[in-house]
Amino acid sequence: MYLVHLAIASPGDACVPAEIRQALEAAAPDVLEHVSVHAQERPHPVIGLFLRVASLNEAERAAELIWARAAAACPQLTEWHLRSAEVPLLPIDVD
Repeated sequence: MYLVHLAIASPGDACVPAEIRQALEAAAPDVLEHVSVHAQERPHPVIGLFLRVASLNEAERAAELIWARAAAACPQLTEWHLRSAEVPLLPIDVD
């Protein structure tokens, strides 16, 4: 399982649509385990997608596809665009 962060943006100062979680969940029920929306994150809202896939590359590609499907199916997302879809790389403290 991989966590992918979607950074999203809209023109202006629009609020993240309330329907975003449901739109993302409907876009990939076969691989999507959980959605976490961080609407107040700056400079751009961040959405965490927990995906059941085999590799990091597959996770990032799947997240981009999930966003595209959700944006196409949910009119409230038409003004929003995907800035990035990346697995966050966290440093490990080895001390």
